[in-house]
Amino acid sequence: MHGLGFAIATYIVWGLLPLYLALLKPASALEILGQRILWSLVFLLAWLLVSGHLRALMRRLDRQLIGLYSLAAVLISVNWGVYILAVTSNRTVEASLGYFILPIINVIIGRVALGERLSPLQAAGVLTAAGGVAYLCVAAQGVPWIAFALALSFGFYGFIKKKAPLPAAEGLFLETAILALPAMMLLGGMAAHGELAMLHNATSLDLLLAGSGAVTAVPLITFALAAKRVPLSTIGMLQYLAPTLQFLIGVFVFGETLTEAKLAGFAIIWFGLVLYLYGLARRPHPAALPG
Repeated sequence: MHGLGFAIATYIVWGLLPLYLALLKPASALEILGQRILWSLVFLLAWLLVSGHLRALMRRLDRQLIGLYSLAAVLISVNWGVYILAVTSNRTVEASLGYFILPIINVIIGRVALGERLSPLQAAGVLTAAGGVAYLCVAAQGVPWIAFALALSFGFYGFIKKKAPLPAAEGLFLETAILALPAMMLLGGMAAHGELAMLHNATSLDLLLAGSGAVTAVPLITFALAAKRVPLSTIGMLQYLAPTLQFLIGVFVFGETLTEAKLAGFAIIWFGLVLYLYGLARRPHPAALPG
């Protein structure tokens, strides 16, 4: 498969993830999070053993590396947990909003932490998208906390991973290894209180919960393969495929309510993203996206 194929496949899998998570009922959001961490660890361990990279990873471990990836692990666990909660509580549209406003967070982090500059078109796009988010907050008479939690957690996760030295599979393996003990404690406590769905429902549910490890890890691996073969500007354009699919699933599959005010706010954000991406395409050297 060519790099473009890897990229498209990655974002389609991420975009269709709500459909997979919906199949995991009656498992709770907390159980899905714990199972996702542990089965991701199992899948990635098998991957590293087959690829022969595990021994090299073990040789690189030191306190600084573990500290950096511990911070990344906390952020990605928050991101996964909030996303699972959003889908299982019929708030997929709000979850998609988080990944539409993620570029705003990335731009702020890039400007403040890395000194990155925007072209006038990019700045206009970011301000327009920010205006759309503000409009949604005013219309809803509150802050869409799920969207902001997803955008902030993944934005800072991307910033850390931008500085992290390990490839995608090795890095995620270390993150899930760090999270494994808390995940086992969580699932053990749920089992002690009779709250665990795994092994207490249909075998198909057990297989789907176990499969969450592959569903988590495979797109990250294909994304890493795509990033080496596809221009960053193309990756930047394709990244909106996932939240667009999530938005459509939330409205047309899960039947979530889409008010005129919410649609208007999304339209403003989409217009801002078009301006931003057009400005990015016109730049001779596109800015790198967090990975």
